[in-house]
Amino acid sequence: MVHPVQSVIESLYAAGRCPRLHVNASHADVVCPDFIREQWKERLIIDLDASYPLDLTFGDTGLAADLSFGGYVTRCEFPWEAIYIVADRATGRGIVLDRNMPESVRVMFQKARSESAKAKQPDLRPVSAVEEVDAVSGAPEAPGAEAAEDSDADADSLEAPSATTSPSATTSPSAPSTPSTDEKQVQKRRAAFRVIDGGG
Repeated sequence: MVHPVQSVIESLYAAGRCPRLHVNASHADVVCPDFIREQWKERLIIDLDASYPLDLTFGDTGLAADLSFGGYVTRCEFPWEAIYIVADRATGRGIVLDRNMPESVRVMFQKARSESAKAKQPDLRPVSAVEEVDAVSGAPEAPGAEAAEDSDADADSLEAPSATTSPSATTSPSAPSTPSTDEKQVQKRRAAFRVIDGGG
């Protein structure tokens, strides 16, 4: 029976792709240079690029290949239990062998997944009582937008306060301004809002 790692590697080669292995170099049965084992520990990444003379062989317990590390070529052996990801180097698509994944790597992947899930969630915020929803378009109406549009529409009809009028009479905080109910102004305000389709 062909091991799943071998099957994926052969499928990638058949498609003209380069397999990338994620290997636990600290596994007792891994054969590789000591400096590689010490440097990469449980997170050794190997590209099995077919353009290099790898002399790749598959056995009952794992695979072996001639690999170059900084110009130093050595025969390396990786048991199936030490390989926890086989993927296409270009796309990152492949298989994950959870049972072979070291615990430290598993924790790192879970943390990355949770952060990525949080990043995909939409930002939600509470809607204040000041914001109103336009009955026709369903778009939220920004506070103060109505006053700004009214001032633009009625700019010609506005008069400067007379010199005898006191400032307190014109800007009384206790007397709220009532919006005009003129149908044309209502339609103009509604037309100013655009519905943005953000659907996927």
